[in-house]
Amino acid sequence: MVIPIHDCMLVQQLSQGDKKAFEVIYRKYWRPLLDTAWKRLKDRQNAEDLVQGVFISLWQKREQLQINNLEAYLRTAVRYKVLNHILRTKRTYEFFEPFYELFHEKDTPEAELIAKNIIELIQAYAATLPEKRREIFLLHIQSSLSTKEIAKTLGISPKTVQNQLGISLRGLRTQITPVIVCLIASHF
Repeated sequence: MVIPIHDCMLVQQLSQGDKKAFEVIYRKYWRPLLDTAWKRLKDRQNAEDLVQGVFISLWQKREQLQINNLEAYLRTAVRYKVLNHILRTKRTYEFFEPFYELFHEKDTPEAELIAKNIIELIQAYAATLPEKRREIFLLHIQSSLSTKEIAKTLGISPKTVQNQLGISLRGLRTQITPVIVCLIASHF
């Protein structure tokens, strides 16, 4: 595969900390990478955030990178970011899906009691979180706000919201899943 000489020079200049080379790379590849991310996510804000993350990583790791094909490297990095985002989002949805049914289909006293207990467990967990993380978590869980809406409401970056939600949800899973399993098992 023939590598464009211009890209080779840009990568070399980038590795030496040349900001102008980085700007050229950014201008050249921003739109194609954004299109790649958007086609898979269908969410412009998340697509922009992921592409921005790739460029931030490129700059931060510029001295260690050994890039033979800049375009292929950047496209692959975006694909990995998109895949990780999809998996993280899917895991969050899969985690809450069974509870959603309990909250919205309270046909029996048992289901109502389980839902009440789960809500209490989630509230108790939320109370243990640091203030800002708790606020983000509750806006997501109770108000059903998106990452973008939470970021706008709190005046912080969507990436910060994603990171804080990820930490909160992992902790929630770890702490309350065994309790919920026992709770549900004891009622059936």
